[in-house]
Amino acid sequence: MASRINFVDLYSFFNELDASVIETLLEDYSISCSIRTLGPIRFSTDTSNYQEKRISVESEKIENARKIIIDAIRSGVISREGKFRA
Repeated sequence: MASRINFVDLYSFFNELDASVIETLLEDYSISCSIRTLGPIRFSTDTSNYQEKRISVESEKIENARKIIIDAIRSGVISREGKFRA
C-alpha cells in the first residue's frame, strides 16, 4: 500500500529564475518539491503582469527546505523578494 505524501506551500515569489534555482537546490538535497504558478496580478503603478509562484515541499522536510532557501537568499543566489508561507 502506497503512503500518502502531504505537500505544504512553503514559499511564494514572482521570479522565474528563482523558481529554477530553488527547485535545483532542493533536488540536490533529495527534497521533492512542486512549483505552481498562480494567475497574474496587476499592479496599478506598472502595466506588467507578475505571476506568483509557490513552492510546496513534503511536510516532513519543510524545515530543511526552509534552511536551504534562507541560505540561498543570504548568499545572493536567489532574490530577497519572496516570502515564507509556512
